[in-house]
Amino acid sequence: MTAATQARRRNTPPASTPPAAPRTRSSGRTRGRGSDEAGWRRGWLGPVMVLPALLIFGIYIAWPVISNVYTSFLGNSELDSTLRFVGLENYEWMASTRSSQLAFRNVALFAALTIPVQMLLGLVFAVALEGRGPLRALMRTLLFLPVVLTPVVVGYLYADLLETSSGPVNTALRQAGLGGLTQAWLGDPALVLAVIACVNVWMWTGFSMAIYQAALTSLDEEVLEAAALDGASRAQTFWRIIVPLLRPAHYSLLILGVIGTLKMFDLVYVLSGGGPDYASEMPTTLLFSTLLDGRDGRAAAIGTVVFLLAMIITAIQLRQYAKGSK
Repeated sequence: MTAATQARRRNTPPASTPPAAPRTRSSGRTRGRGSDEAGWRRGWLGPVMVLPALLIFGIYIAWPVISNVYTSFLGNSELDSTLRFVGLENYEWMASTRSSQLAFRNVALFAALTIPVQMLLGLVFAVALEGRGPLRALMRTLLFLPVVLTPVVVGYLYADLLETSSGPVNTALRQAGLGGLTQAWLGDPALVLAVIACVNVWMWTGFSMAIYQAALTSLDEEVLEAAALDGASRAQTFWRIIVPLLRPAHYSLLILGVIGTLKMFDLVYVLSGGGPDYASEMPTTLLFSTLLDGRDGRAAAIGTVVFLLAMIITAIQLRQYAKGSK
């Protein structure tokens, strides 16, 4: 046997000797702590982080809604203000009373008169004023200015403008020799709802314009350039490409418009108070007057129906939007 072979044998460990086992005691403790910590996070951290939001939701949203629904089943007489359980009596009153029937009819008519018009005008202004330039910026500012005004201020402004005897509108018509066109704008049952709808359109068209302008900035310019290269006219590009691509903005404005119409109160209350003869009565103004009469149960029933209508209409619109986006 050579010296080199003996040296290799001395350096090679015996085949029967197993390799040393790794020390796993400390690493086992580390994995146990990590798994316990991860399990605690999965089991407790999420609910703990969500708890403040749930408390706020429960205190300021869920509890008032539940309390209002419960109150809607209570009632009282004109001689006794003590609330007692009356079942569906308040809802039967609401379904059979002329004032409540007109209030819900008026809110539907008001939505039909305002939401499509201000959406269409807002889209037209957004497209027409798209781009830069001092004149366009000034026009956008003037159109958006009514949005930042409170409805009470707008109501008092138009109440003065449309005053029958000495209001600026009727005065200007008389001075122009058009005295036959003067009207009791807010005192005629046939005109008052349409007049308030016009005021609402003037006030909120700028908001629709701002939403559409934000949506226009997100459109793909390559799609519009491709349409121009294919020979599409500006009208065809607008109706067949731009309008369909703005579907998210359409649905957002529809939902906001419906909810805003259902809860409209201050503008109508300042301009007409719901009159004359319930011609401009809204569910909110009827709720307010009913509450002032001391009929808390009836007022709660009106509020419950308005809430349910808002939830149902919003759910339908969101479902339609989900179908259209597929």
